Amino acid sequence: MFWDHYRLIEQGTKVNLDEFLSNEELKKKVKKGIKGLYTDVMALVERCVNKKGEEAIWELAKLKIISPNIVQELIDVIELVNKIDEIDDSIIYSMLVRIMEDLEELYISISSRC
Repeated sequence: MFWDHYRLIEQGTKVNLDEFLSNEELKKKVKKGIKGLYTDVMALVERCVNKKGEEAIWELAKLKIISPNIVQELIDVIELVNKIDEIDDSIIYSMLVRIMEDLEELYISISSRC
């Protein structure tokens, strides 16, 4: 499911901002992809460290499974996902690549170590 959700988000990166903002179906797909990708990755994280959310991210850094440099990036992603329906679509659009990269990095780190 990880890559299926990843590809949903990726669709949003293939259009410009105006196209993204005017396409309700695409925005729904992208938001579904973000939520799904986050859920997939955090399920792995929780199994790895038996903690949830931000606490799990800090635990991964403490265990040196992830770099401390990515902690704030991931906390930002957690906050975005938790408030995704309240956040302006232009902000979501501007963060798509960052969301994909951060969650992919976390996924690869977890998959190889836990």
